Amino acid sequence: MNAKNSPAEIAGNLDQARASFNVLFEKMSPDGVSREIVSLRNHAFLETLRVFLGKLYGELLLSGAKDSLETTCSSEPDSVDALNSLALLSGAKTFGSVLDDALFEALLRLNATTPLRPELLRAVEKPETLSGSTLRHAVRFAKALDFLLGHCPALQSYAKSSGRELSRLTPSAGALNLKYSVFLRLTLKGLALELASRFEKSDLFAGARTFRYMHGEFVPVTLRSIRKVEDFFGYNEAKRVLEDHFSSFVAGRHNLPLLISGLPGLGKTQMTIAYALSHPEVILILPGPDALQERLEELIEKLANAPSHKFVIFFDDIDTRSINWYFFCTHIGGSFSPPSNVMTVIASNYKFPPNISSRGRSFTFPFFDEIRCQEMIEDLFLARGMKHVSPELLSVIAADYVESFGQKLFDELSPRTLARYLELYLADREKRRRLLEFSRGEMITKPDPQAFYAMNLKLLRALYGEEAIDEIREKELSGEK
Repeated sequence: MNAKNSPAEIAGNLDQARASFNVLFEKMSPDGVSREIVSLRNHAFLETLRVFLGKLYGELLLSGAKDSLETTCSSEPDSVDALNSLALLSGAKTFGSVLDDALFEALLRLNATTPLRPELLRAVEKPETLSGSTLRHAVRFAKALDFLLGHCPALQSYAKSSGRELSRLTPSAGALNLKYSVFLRLTLKGLALELASRFEKSDLFAGARTFRYMHGEFVPVTLRSIRKVEDFFGYNEAKRVLEDHFSSFVAGRHNLPLLISGLPGLGKTQMTIAYALSHPEVILILPGPDALQERLEELIEKLANAPSHKFVIFFDDIDTRSINWYFFCTHIGGSFSPPSNVMTVIASNYKFPPNISSRGRSFTFPFFDEIRCQEMIEDLFLARGMKHVSPELLSVIAADYVESFGQKLFDELSPRTLARYLELYLADREKRRRLLEFSRGEMITKPDPQAFYAMNLKLLRALYGEEAIDEIREKELSGEK
């Protein structure tokens, strides 16, 4: 064995390969007694590669070189078995291309916080940065593995025999090499450019801002009926809470869960989505109720793997009475804080249990009554440029709305139907003229408070049942906190 093949050089390359393998592909197991492979696409390949390095270490350094391994069979698996498995796992691809894919997968995971091209290119020039360090580990691993394949006794023996003897190595295993690996050909800057390109291609969330989460997959969806925040009128406290909460999340001040409750039809869903999407940094995730339970940890982990994005998970129309809150308490509102790029919003027609509402920021939409009805109408007129709206005109319009939508058309008084009424009102020039004249008369029609009261009572009864209606009526409709 000449100087080029000296045990010290072989040992050095083995040590470098195993150390860089550890940095790129391994993590400590939860019990702290072993190391686990970290890979979604190449787990079996990397497990086998780790076995190969271990077997090669024993054969080359502990027992001495065994040139006969490729023709003789020991009682235990050896490097030949590992090489055959690596060739099988490579399939129709070359061994080098599979290794390149595994290396890039590791680099994408390890450098997820600096995926943007300018930052990545600057960081790679500095060995002390994460990008610079991990890219150098990838290059070192590829070079060390290339050296070890060239000095593997079984592969050397197979090459010398040229098929004259039967071998335990399959033909594809006997031809394993890293000849075309980009990690042996490109400069660090070239590898950084390739990594940046792969970041752009692999970013699932680059092409949309709203996703359904179904069966463990993120599906882009277009929400066509969502209004802009400036098109919501009234409910100023709700708007203030939503704007403050989302702004604080985007600024990195907190990611507390936001728990929203209130009767149906008050605009909880529309307003929450509108204010979330009013922040360009936010990507909105819309899961089903099941994801708030057994699959919550899985969802959060997937979003944590994209730390360059800010995610709002919006669970809508949740029945707080039937949810198993264990998973929420464990992964969001408990001792384990969610990643800083993930915030959860839950909206429900029902109240949240006290032990749940205390784990985040809670807000209850107030009842829709004759006062908030007129506030919404006034907000609309002010937004359209009117400097002053007379109380008489507000009263007349609100009364007409109650008569039209609470009694004749929909039998529903809510911000939703008021918005529809105002669309029709603005489009009807004759109605606008007539109501303006009424507002200047001696007898001003006022909206009927009893109509709102009856509507709210009807909704409360449908939600909570007859047994709870007296208690709710006393505490809520009287204004008691």
